[in-house]
Amino acid sequence: MIAFLSIALFSTVSAASVADADTARVAYSNCLVEFTTSQLDEKIGAGAFKKAAPTACADERKAMITAIQKDEMEFGSSESEATKFATEEADGVLFSFTDGYAGYVSSNTRPVKDE
Repeated sequence: MIAFLSIALFSTVSAASVADADTARVAYSNCLVEFTTSQLDEKIGAGAFKKAAPTACADERKAMITAIQKDEMEFGSSESEATKFATEEADGVLFSFTDGYAGYVSSNTRPVKDE
């Protein structure tokens, strides 16, 4: 019975941390949507956008990395492994915007926020 309660509690904590990481990922992505849209509205070139984007949404990026680090460490990763993985995840979110910017310019479209 105690083992079952321990597993249930661990599962609840793990699910909560995964939810925190997902929420932080959405917040970072949505912030980049706003940044990208403002850059598109100002007709900023792709090169200038790629230079500016890494410094946009710094607080949201940091929150995402922190949440993923916490999640990864709860699943047994070392701090350095968790940091590396979390940073790669945040870089992937950023890359999707920097890589897609020229497409938004050429098609006169805008990114859409995640819910």
